Amino acid sequence: MNKTALSPIYNTLDWVLAWAARIGAVAMVALIAITMYDVLTRYFSIPKFAGLNSTMVQESEYWAHGILFALVMGYGLTKQVHVRIDLLRDIMPRKVQYAMEIFGLLIFLIPFAYIGTIYCYTYAVKSFVDGEVSPSTVGLTNIWLLKSTLVMMFGLLLFAGVSQFLKAIDGLLGNLSTENEARVLGGGH
Repeated sequence: MNKTALSPIYNTLDWVLAWAARIGAVAMVALIAITMYDVLTRYFSIPKFAGLNSTMVQESEYWAHGILFALVMGYGLTKQVHVRIDLLRDIMPRKVQYAMEIFGLLIFLIPFAYIGTIYCYTYAVKSFVDGEVSPSTVGLTNIWLLKSTLVMMFGLLLFAGVSQFLKAIDGLLGNLSTENEARVLGGGH
């Protein structure tokens, strides 16, 4: 692997994104457990414990969904799991592909993720200040926690965009390893 001045930055960002995704995997396990618990208690008349009710359990399911997506979205971008339309781009020279990647990241993804982070931060703070709770009288409280996951999602997406941008710069300069080249340009499906 070629070592450049940029590689420690994007390797660190990728490490943070990988750890966030591992935590997101725990949310997936929680989602499975909560869904199984919901099905068992609802269809087999098993009593709920600890003062939980059906609304709380169902709201917990979408909380787990939210946490899962928030924590894995940025990591997914670095692993090229997003949809691409590579038909025209793949016939272009490598340097043009990197230039297109840089353009897309600078014009679309990074500003979008930054704006999303700022707006969601104010959204979560307002929820915290207002003491927002579920619209259901028997639902969950502290909705600001769920809304804070939106801040994490856009923040991690911003990290991923910066990581991909730095890798694309290295690629444009001819300093990117083969492994990272596949993580920037995708392809080879």
